[in-house]
Amino acid sequence: MSKIERADWGFLVPATFIWVVSLAVTVWDFVWLQGMVYRFGVVGAAGLILFVAGVSLRAVGKRTLQKSYSYFLKAGQRKPLVTHGVYRFIRHPIYLAAILYNLGAPLIFSSTYGFLVMLGFIPCILYRIGVEERMLIQEFGDEYLEYKKHTKKLIPYVY
Repeated sequence: MSKIERADWGFLVPATFIWVVSLAVTVWDFVWLQGMVYRFGVVGAAGLILFVAGVSLRAVGKRTLQKSYSYFLKAGQRKPLVTHGVYRFIRHPIYLAAILYNLGAPLIFSSTYGFLVMLGFIPCILYRIGVEERMLIQEFGDEYLEYKKHTKKLIPYVY
């Protein structure tokens, strides 16, 4: 197992734990605290918008990457650097998508507690981005460094 693959487990284990706990807390909140009474209001609508936007962005990002997409980080998989499509604006649209739909899910059920737990997913994503960017610099060198100069990490024109 390579150094990159080992570092990737530093994302996979805590991110999965936070995701499972957040969904459990969301269900607990909805069933026990809200009495399974669904009231679709502003919070639910915002959650649905985030969820749909995230799922859509993920689909676009995966379609743009095509064969370069992988669930796991793998160094040495010499494929071309993708800088077109949504990747012209941000370097990690699929991670942004994951943040959006994971934060949206508890909000659909108006679960403040589930949402708060899911916020812990963001540092996990930021950690994985760091690991992936180190791998991409090793893989593509100056080409990736130049690409970084012209694109934002997660939020177009901001971050």
